[in-house]
Amino acid sequence: MRILQELRPRITPYFWDMIVNGVLASILVPRNIRRTLLKLLGMQIASKVDIGPGCFFYTNKVQIGKGTWVNRYCIFVNGEPVVIGERCGIGMQVMFTTTSHVIGDSKQRARQVDRKPITVEDGCWIGSRVTILPGVTIGKGCIIAAGAVVINDCEPNGVYAGVPAKRVKDLPN
Repeated sequence: MRILQELRPRITPYFWDMIVNGVLASILVPRNIRRTLLKLLGMQIASKVDIGPGCFFYTNKVQIGKGTWVNRYCIFVNGEPVVIGERCGIGMQVMFTTTSHVIGDSKQRARQVDRKPITVEDGCWIGSRVTILPGVTIGKGCIIAAGAVVINDCEPNGVYAGVPAKRVKDLPN
């Protein structure tokens, strides 16, 4: 374990991808060992966090609060931090993408990279195959319906659905 902590500053993208997205993402790695090793590699993961197999992490800029579960095959394209609060449920194949591009002229539409963090506040439930785009904050106690694409902030205690996601129902506190 100490070896991983000493190596962390020198980890190359290739090594990161091989270890984190290859070995640790394997269904053969027990969840408690996966969580412990991800923490040693610099992720801020609280106790009682469950991260399923097949999850992809671009960097260690991830913070996950106590009692949260992240289901199988989630993708964290996180050039900027992804912060997930306590007691959240993240469905299968959810994509968190903190990077996009500045729109250019017709010669090259995808210009320089534009990075913005993502925040999911406490108590949220994110359905399967949701895509959360850069700069979004999902307020406390929200439900994001399966398949939604979240492009704007979500106010607390609401159900959001669709492409793009819109508030379709208010929830009690």
